[in-house]
Amino acid sequence: MSYITTVTGKHFDPMDPAEQEIDILDIAHALSLMCRGNGHIRTFYSVAQHSIACAEEAFERGCTPIVVMGCLLHDASEAYLSDVTRPIKKDLPQYLQAEDSLQNAIWRHFIGRELTADEKEIIFEIDDQMLSMEFHQLMPEELNDDYRKLVKDVVCETLPTEKVKDRFLQLAADGYEDFAIHIATEDELKQVPAACAPDTASAKKEPLWVMVYEDKIIGCGCYDGNSAVCRFASEPISFVYPAFLKSAVLTKTESVNTHDDLCSYEGKAVILTTAENEVFYGFASHLPAEYCLHEFGVEEEAVQIGMYVFYPWDIKGITDWQISKALV
Repeated sequence: MSYITTVTGKHFDPMDPAEQEIDILDIAHALSLMCRGNGHIRTFYSVAQHSIACAEEAFERGCTPIVVMGCLLHDASEAYLSDVTRPIKKDLPQYLQAEDSLQNAIWRHFIGRELTADEKEIIFEIDDQMLSMEFHQLMPEELNDDYRKLVKDVVCETLPTEKVKDRFLQLAADGYEDFAIHIATEDELKQVPAACAPDTASAKKEPLWVMVYEDKIIGCGCYDGNSAVCRFASEPISFVYPAFLKSAVLTKTESVNTHDDLCSYEGKAVILTTAENEVFYGFASHLPAEYCLHEFGVEEEAVQIGMYVFYPWDIKGITDWQISKALV
């Protein structure tokens, strides 16, 4: 068997990663249960907590959203490969090659491109300084005093894994759009529109998370133990994070399986299928050929969904959609 079975039920081959199978839910869950330092620390402190601390440090330093997301995901390959201690890892070239290949695939999948050398340098600098802090707080000896270079105060403590996983997912969503996803409070549940109510006997009785934008609830959903389900989005937002839409029932409003007129998709919610049969959900922006030439050096119009840009030759089909309902 050349694959592992992830918590969401996927068969994933770490040695030959399929980017469309990389799932933020799998990553957040696995990293929240993995201990830093191969377990040789005073108290349980997860890889997810380390990753969150790195992302928050990058944010405090005013780093770009790309670097913040890169920090959050810099150890994401461990969700599929586990980790090997540094003295052994350096003598395992095949592992290092697999780790590098998978890590770059994860960054490409969520960020949309390769990271630059400068971006990686910042990420690994923060990573090393956070490791210094973890030695300072959790180990019987100091590594160095690099932790003094950190801008944000860090407390390395044991937290409930579900809380850590939720925070990881929230940061992942924040990396794409200025909305936050968090566990719904009782007061927030009262504000959820009737359209969000379960419509099957097997559905959850209430949403487990809400999507908030500028202090207003614009969406909500539930988590059925395997996947996040978006039940409602009250207004267009520039990008809906795919992890929270994959189980939604999407209703086509037009059957336009063509890309002859890309400008017609400006501002529309679309399902875009790539030439490689990857599927992207989100609100589209039309990029004129002049803009693409100036920004990307390609004189061809394109469609942008979130951080992803698609040229005509990248597109197999586009279909308008709207969220209607979702089943658990």
